[in-house]
Amino acid sequence: MQHLLRQYGQLHSTDLEHVQQHIGQVLCPHHLRLTQPHQLLNTELYYRASEQLGFGRLRYGANVSIHPEPLLDFYLLQIPINGHERITLLHDQFDSDSQSASMINPADEFNMEHSSQADKLFIRICKSSLELFFEQYYQRPLQSPLRFTVLQPLHGQTGASLWNVMQWLFTEISQGMLFDHLNSTKRLEETFFATLLDLWQHNQRLMPSHYTAVTPHSIRKAKAFIEEHYSQALTVERIAATVGVSSRSLYAGFKDYVGQSPMQFVKQIRLERARTLLLKADPAKNTVTQIAFSCGFSHLGQFAIDYQQRYAERPSATLLQ
Repeated sequence: MQHLLRQYGQLHSTDLEHVQQHIGQVLCPHHLRLTQPHQLLNTELYYRASEQLGFGRLRYGANVSIHPEPLLDFYLLQIPINGHERITLLHDQFDSDSQSASMINPADEFNMEHSSQADKLFIRICKSSLELFFEQYYQRPLQSPLRFTVLQPLHGQTGASLWNVMQWLFTEISQGMLFDHLNSTKRLEETFFATLLDLWQHNQRLMPSHYTAVTPHSIRKAKAFIEEHYSQALTVERIAATVGVSSRSLYAGFKDYVGQSPMQFVKQIRLERARTLLLKADPAKNTVTQIAFSCGFSHLGQFAIDYQQRYAERPSATLLQ
């Protein structure tokens, strides 16, 4: 865990005013004070943001209390990986450590206390993006402002699944390349949103039978759309909107009738088209990069890996045949 986001350092300071100002710009304005005046801050902040999510790691290095202004346009998910923090909401207190994650909802009035050993991961979640995804994913409007329960244990089947996804995302954004490309970033954001809504308890009533059953005709229509537009930037939401079903229904339909997810089918079609073009292309006039991009791939390295796994040879070898 100590390696996460190391190359995205934003702040390393012992100055309280500087720390308060900088973190206030990343998250929200707040008042920060030492609860044991003889201690000194040794604050480290690491942070990398995409369009809809901000991934951070923060430690103050001292016992501190934080009195923020209410969050207006984002949710704040927090996971201490060392030490602990205490969250006070009105008259209720919640203790969070490495065994539980916490969620602060927009407009909540809250305070926090960090132990000197507290080292936490956090995710800044755009409120409007999550609300829009909810309505597209479930194909229904929000019944009221979306609110999550404060604490989510990270043990048990549900908590472990949520934690596994978050660890993978933090590792990928720290060391991987998928967040360097707009299309893959959007798919990772959607994966996180769907995981969060499925696994973290919230105030929206969702019946298991709510989503519309997808017919074979709808799946054929979706597959035809993908086969015609495979070279474009495709998302589950765009495909679902074309078919006239929710994203959730599309996922279920592809699982039942195709045996893979919609985006896995997109990748399959793109690989097939790429192989056809590589076999027909003139190596003197065409390159692997040109052909990969023309088939909708935005990440050449990942394309080469997927191609070799599927066809047991590198794309360059196919081009030279």
